[in-house]
Order: sequence, then structure tokens, then C-alpha cells
Amino acid sequence: MQPGNDPSPGGETFVEAARRDQIVAAAIETIAEEGYAKASFVRIAERASISPGLITYHFKTKERLIRRILGDIDTRLDRAMEGGEEPLEGFEDGLRRIITGHIGYCARNPREMTARREITAAATLPERLRGEIAEAERAGRAELVGFLTEGRRHGEFRAFDPEVFTDTMFAAMHRAPAVLRERPSASPEDYARELADLFCAAATGRPPEHRTDG
Repeated sequence: MQPGNDPSPGGETFVEAARRDQIVAAAIETIAEEGYAKASFVRIAERASISPGLITYHFKTKERLIRRILGDIDTRLDRAMEGGEEPLEGFEDGLRRIITGHIGYCARNPREMTARREITAAATLPERLRGEIAEAERAGRAELVGFLTEGRRHGEFRAFDPEVFTDTMFAAMHRAPAVLRERPSASPEDYARELADLFCAAATGRPPEHRTDG
């Protein structure tokens, strides 16, 4: 076996893993620039400077490739919303990390977020994949509802309907990539802080301590 071609814990070699990552990156760029429908294996292969057959070898179908793209993006986005390795200081800190982590990731990775939007909005997306996306959305919403409910139970959050709060927060977070595109001169950090201040104030019932108006 050649050096650098040892198998990874998942069974694929590092070379195979690197090639898959290359294909995924090229697919993200192609979808972001040309849309989901036009992102054929041929177009993706042109961008990656490889043969279309190599994409077929690694992913078999476009559905599998798209599933991998969404999985990679969502995994990285979830990690960003954890807010780093520092221990949480409480539920309010956790809520702030979710929001600022999401906005920060969207700001740093606009092409990924554009590709994700193109995929989820595509009329020709396979129904099975559309169902998986919807299920992941439901799971994310349920996780946030549970987090907010625990925050109320521990006395950090005021009495409110966690479902209504989640509806509003998800709407704001889904809107964030478009806001960042439409306001290129705006500071993502300021936008993230303002949004976090808004939702933390709504959850706790008190104004942000660090703000000084006047």
C-alpha cells in the first residue's frame, strides 16, 4: 500500500476521502453558481478537473452526493452553533452561542449557504431526500424547544411558549444568509450580536447588560 493511502477508521483510504471532499467542494461551488438543476456530474467534474466517471465511482448518484453535501454543511453548522469548547455558563449563554455561531458560519461560508438554499428549494429534488430534509428540520426544532423548556424549568428563562419562540427564531436564522447578502457593508458580528441580544432579552425578560443607549 502506498504511503498516505492507509485506510481511515471508516474503511476508505485517505486518498479516497480527499477525493470525495474535492468532489463535494466542487459540487457546492457549482450549485451555488449555477443552481441545483444545472449541477450535473459533467459540470461538477469540469470544476474539479476530473472525469464525471470518477464522481459516479465515489457517489453513484446525484442524490447520494447531495445527501453528503447537506450532511457536511449541517455538521459544520451544528458545530459552529455549539460555540467552541469553553464550558457553557448557562442557558442564556447557550442561546447566544446558537445564534452568533449560526450567523458567524453563514458569514464565513456564503457559498455553502447559497448551495444549501438552492438544494432545499429545488423543485426537482427527489421526494425521499426532501423528506429527509424535513425530518432533520423537525428534529432541530424539537431540540430547540427542549432546550428552551429546560431553560424555563431551571428559572433562567421567563414563562413563554417554546413553540412560538422556536418558530420566530428559526425564521430569523433562515433569513440570516439573505440578510448578509443584501447588506454587504454591514458587520456580521454586529448583526449576530443584535439578533442574540433580541432573543436573549425575549427569553429572559431583561435587557442586555452590555448595552448602553443614549
